[in-house]
Amino acid sequence: MPTNDLTDPERAFLGCLLQLPATAARRVLAGMRADDLASAAAAPVLQLVIELVAAGTDPAPVAVYAHAVATGRAAGQARREWLSGWIIDAYRDAPPPALTNHLKAVVLEAAWRRALFAHARRIEQSLDTTDPAVLRELADDGMAAAAELWSRYQSALHPQPRPAREVPA
Repeated sequence: MPTNDLTDPERAFLGCLLQLPATAARRVLAGMRADDLASAAAAPVLQLVIELVAAGTDPAPVAVYAHAVATGRAAGQARREWLSGWIIDAYRDAPPPALTNHLKAVVLEAAWRRALFAHARRIEQSLDTTDPAVLRELADDGMAAAAELWSRYQSALHPQPRPAREVPA
């Protein structure tokens, strides 16, 4: 029985992606990277999905699994069984595909917050021991990554409408 459990937005996001055709998934994946996901299970699956969609293949569960096997990322029986189970569970328990864009924004917001936290932690750890010039450089370097994530998050929150196709007269 599907749970539609949104307590794991990364898994829910992937489950939604697995239901989309390649063209729709390509639009959703614009501005996404596998390392935007924190989950050690979800990030590699997102990378597989990104590769499939880039090749024009629908990211259906069987295609993602076959791609993992073909590329050597599901080596060994135990890994293949675990991966197939994870993919099927994400697909089965996914919320409706209409939530894909919302979940993308949730995932990117979480990635942005993680980037800010990591940056703040690096600065905090360096405050007492680092030369002020180095500290200034550290502060600037970390903010670039957070700013880039913020930009992608904002794009996900406020997507630009697709232009309507002209109908021939």
